[in-house]
Amino acid sequence: MKASGGRVLFVGVGTSGCRIVSLLQSQGVEAGYLYASLDEEDLTGREGSIDMNGWDDQEIARKLDGQLVGRSVVFVVAGLGGTSGSNLAPRVSRAASRYAIKAFAVSLLPFKYQKWMEYRAGVALAKLKKYSDGVLVVDREQFVEDSFEELPLNRLYEMIDGKVADALEALFRRQDGDQPAVELRKLLKMMETGQATLEVRDLSQGFDDGLAALVRRAYSLDPTSVDELMIFSNGNRPITFEQAQFSSEGLKNLLGDEMRLHYSSRISEKTGSVIAMIASIKGGAKMRIYDPLNEILGARTLDEEPELGLSIDLGIGAID
Repeated sequence: MKASGGRVLFVGVGTSGCRIVSLLQSQGVEAGYLYASLDEEDLTGREGSIDMNGWDDQEIARKLDGQLVGRSVVFVVAGLGGTSGSNLAPRVSRAASRYAIKAFAVSLLPFKYQKWMEYRAGVALAKLKKYSDGVLVVDREQFVEDSFEELPLNRLYEMIDGKVADALEALFRRQDGDQPAVELRKLLKMMETGQATLEVRDLSQGFDDGLAALVRRAYSLDPTSVDELMIFSNGNRPITFEQAQFSSEGLKNLLGDEMRLHYSSRISEKTGSVIAMIASIKGGAKMRIYDPLNEILGARTLDEEPELGLSIDLGIGAID
């Protein structure tokens, strides 16, 4: 029996993952939906919710079995650094990949001040790269540049998740029948190189300012690490030819002759708009979150069991 919702399945993992996927579902994106967490509060009121406390990999695979029939792509969406996302997201990706279905991860990194989360996020990101066909990384730190520091922390997380959902909606909404959006096909191609980053800006302060912020952000990347960029908007503010020309000229030093650059706009009745940029990162290039395999573990390898992968001797004495 073919699972309902079309060829794409979204699995929201943990607080941010469940929230983002729930927003995509409420916005009418044609897909199948599952929600997984170790915290019952993340799952309350959401159909297709799974409390995975105590679940082993076989139980996860059995639960996904009926949902993967007829699917082409599975997207696992999770915030990294906390318990649910870091523990469950790699395991869900591994279970999906065993069905010869393309498994991609959308992961949100912790803020710089959350140093206690960085190691766990790094371990989880390394495992997602191993078990997924591609990873799309959202660095939450980008939103601090947008002067949201005075927001209560819970509202900041909700705002970030909402903007990420708005950006993803433009990529995943189908154009006609069973055909995925052109932007989705581009995204899959970019992510299959290994890793990509998603940068999002609110356009409430003006389109040109938001676009200029993305251009500046692109320059903060190592030019030798990027081989493709996609800039797109979602809402009531489309990208104009003049704006595309402006940003293209601004990026010319970064792009080089071999760089591929895509622009698109999704016009909707939303009261606000976001503009986003996806950069495809070449294999081996580093992002802000460090790679624990190289920087901490050295020659050692991670335990193959994800739930045990954090049990690593860091040389810290036990506390009685």
